[in-house]
Amino acid sequence: MCDSLEEKFGAWELFEELWQKEMTDDTVNMLDKLDTFIKDSPFHDQLNLHADVKDNVKARILRTRGNAFFHPKVKRYIEALKCYNESIAFSEKGTEDRAIAYANRSMICYEMHRYEECLENIRLARGSNYPERLASKLVKREEDAKKALLAAVNNQPAVKGSKEVKPHGDEVKLSYNALETVPQVAACLELAESDKFGRYVVTNRNLNAGDVVIIERPFCRLLRDVYRCIRCDFCLKESLFTLIPCESCTVTMYCTIECMDKAYKQYHRIECPIIRDMWRIFTKLPVLSLRVVTTAINSFDYNLQAMREHLAELNEKKVNAFTMDWTKATPRDIYNTVHVLETNANVRYSKDRMVRVFFTTIIRKLLVERTDLGKNCGLDFVLSELLDNLLLRHLQTSPVNMHSLHYMEYLPAQQLYEIENHASACFPLLSMLNHSCAPNVTRVTLFDGRCAVIVNRPIPKGGQLYDNYGMHHSVMCRKERKYALAKQYRFTCQCEACINDYPLYPDLPSIDTAQHGMIDTDAIHAELVLHNEEQAKELLPKLRRYLNDIGHQYPGKEICSCQELFLRSFQILHNPTSESAQYWKYCNP
Repeated sequence: MCDSLEEKFGAWELFEELWQKEMTDDTVNMLDKLDTFIKDSPFHDQLNLHADVKDNVKARILRTRGNAFFHPKVKRYIEALKCYNESIAFSEKGTEDRAIAYANRSMICYEMHRYEECLENIRLARGSNYPERLASKLVKREEDAKKALLAAVNNQPAVKGSKEVKPHGDEVKLSYNALETVPQVAACLELAESDKFGRYVVTNRNLNAGDVVIIERPFCRLLRDVYRCIRCDFCLKESLFTLIPCESCTVTMYCTIECMDKAYKQYHRIECPIIRDMWRIFTKLPVLSLRVVTTAINSFDYNLQAMREHLAELNEKKVNAFTMDWTKATPRDIYNTVHVLETNANVRYSKDRMVRVFFTTIIRKLLVERTDLGKNCGLDFVLSELLDNLLLRHLQTSPVNMHSLHYMEYLPAQQLYEIENHASACFPLLSMLNHSCAPNVTRVTLFDGRCAVIVNRPIPKGGQLYDNYGMHHSVMCRKERKYALAKQYRFTCQCEACINDYPLYPDLPSIDTAQHGMIDTDAIHAELVLHNEEQAKELLPKLRRYLNDIGHQYPGKEICSCQELFLRSFQILHNPTSESAQYWKYCNP
């Protein structure tokens, strides 16, 4: 994990302090007090807000910490790499501090038999003015790496290196023909609307367990802060051995110059001067809200006046992600589908609304003070108001509509893989799926960054598709689920599990297996935790058939178990996987 950006006193704590002093039910009065506070209070000092600058002293401290992890008696290579990466991010371009961090990274690559990356780091070190007094070490390592690489190529199998990771199964495709104008969605799905459900998705045909009905690419993504020294900020690829830094901030790192350039164009151009303070004083959701806004502004080529005019003319009620022609959609058209996502503004209580206004004001101040937006918004009230409205809107849409992205992380202590969340993303089509504590579909992050929606029990013609927002009846009691859903999503759940008070997994009834037989779920689970691709490929169709045979008896212990086993098999074949198992081998020979 990278050095934490979190501090004990952040924007939420500052708001709480203000709220306790000025608590009132008068929204207008509270807004005035917030505005006065932002104008007159030394909130910059209270939040320790400051420009992000390179710091060679900090870089040296991090490099020294990495050296301690690299020591032959310690050999915690992964922790050492993270320290060296953060040292590279803090160091100034062309300095000895950066050059030595690259060289130190090449040492670990060599020790872990990653000779191609070793040579790349040596090239980077020299390109950053590696000191002449240490040059002989680098020359010797370069010669050894080239010899080892040649020997490995000649002897086969080829040396381990940074090869593109590919899925183990066949490419994931929709199970039915796609909508002609919405190729991400199976043609059997339709978007409906009612007072009870709002917008929701139904099927016009019977669906079977295992059917893939949506495969969507996100509008934008946000890498979690703890992965900033491990993964590329743009493509999210795990690039622990070869990350390169943004030259203007100490936070973002990339796998290639190409990713760096794309990130700068799409969002980092605005975020760069404030992203360290954003991560330091806020939790993930406000940072994700900023990413939605910066990506949206890019959709309008950074022309805020054009964006204001477009949104002023937009008829939000007519925006329908399922009827829009995605094959001809412009970036602005796609943002329309994000712009109209549910905010739940009308059901938020006073304090909830005020804290979002407070966050909006701080973020807008940071943007105006430090970024190019200040030239447009600083003296233009209309454009400043637009920026406020965008930030506030997406501070409300993000907690309700955004989804987590996952990969399979290797846990060396248990010698198995478990699902981990490494990023969050905005999916306008997936956001149309309503929640159920007893869902009939599930989401899987694919290798290329898209998200697939897979049916996990039969759905009859006319039935609604239900996702799960993290509160499942088999692991959370009804009272806990209702409280959590009401707190974050602002609705009282009335799904089948809540109405019928389905029990937790240990108390679920067993299904009648006389007709369909039963499977040994414990034995299958023991096989799948080993992450064997061939076993997963063999088990997947069997589990699918069994789910379709017994799914009508839901809820049942065997059905819930089979759903989890089916999902695990699918993840093994199609979910990104970390290289940690390979790392562990070299750290523990």
